[in-house]
Amino acid sequence: MSVAIVCDSSVDLPAALLAERGLSTARVGYSLGATYYSQGEQSAAEFYDAISRGERLVLNGVTSEDWEAIFESAAADHDEGIVCLCQAFGSSSPSFDSAEFASRRVEHFHEIEVRIHQTPRSTAAQAAIALAIARVAQQGGDRATVEQALDEVTNSADIFMLAPDVDGLDRAGELAAVQSQSGIGSLDFGVPVFRARDRIKAVELADGEEQAEDALLGRASDILGGQPAILVVTHALAPEAAERLRGKAASRLNVDEMHVTELGPTVGGLLGAGAWGLGFCQAPSA
Repeated sequence: MSVAIVCDSSVDLPAALLAERGLSTARVGYSLGATYYSQGEQSAAEFYDAISRGERLVLNGVTSEDWEAIFESAAADHDEGIVCLCQAFGSSSPSFDSAEFASRRVEHFHEIEVRIHQTPRSTAAQAAIALAIARVAQQGGDRATVEQALDEVTNSADIFMLAPDVDGLDRAGELAAVQSQSGIGSLDFGVPVFRARDRIKAVELADGEEQAEDALLGRASDILGGQPAILVVTHALAPEAAERLRGKAASRLNVDEMHVTELGPTVGGLLGAGAWGLGFCQAPSA
């Protein structure tokens, strides 16, 4: 008995790691101006250059056709169906609706059962969750065990992001809303700490980048409570900042495993080039 784990490409995990963990991903679609892309068709440099030039970004999510193809492929070697993690970022999730439609089709035409979970986490936090439950599946966990592990690790999952400025939010037309909802006033004078669950929210304002990293890690430490954790450091063309944060996280948190990824369009399109941060969850107890 075995179960397949499927998620969308907003987890931003490299292909080699996805293959090693047996994770299948459906590619997120987005538009820049009048041009449509699937995630991975542009390099990070090309994407962030277009954003900096003012190209309007629209996240289109995953089409039902792409979900259906991934479901059929992922289920080929698994007899207990599929557990699917769906990105929940933004005011709505078109990917969730299309995943549900695709799941009904593969169940009807191919007798493949798909269990869809729309977790209230995004990008690097979703990546940590996916890595956690993939471990349980690879260790022989059946679908019930995998879904139990999913509930367990999601409660401790979170993502905090930093950005050197708020120009990205301003270009995206989100700055006024983020500032008004933050309760900490203007974000122009300092380095904001953002929580990026189902939307961007400023939760703290630090004097400088290293102080912001310390605040981020303090919040992560409080949430994880000293438990072994899966950490995903992510960045948008900011490898030096990511490496610094990785080193700090290794010394301050109880690291079970840690990876560094490039931040894709989902959150990167709002924060822009130069952003970096940390997604995490407790390692599964199974």
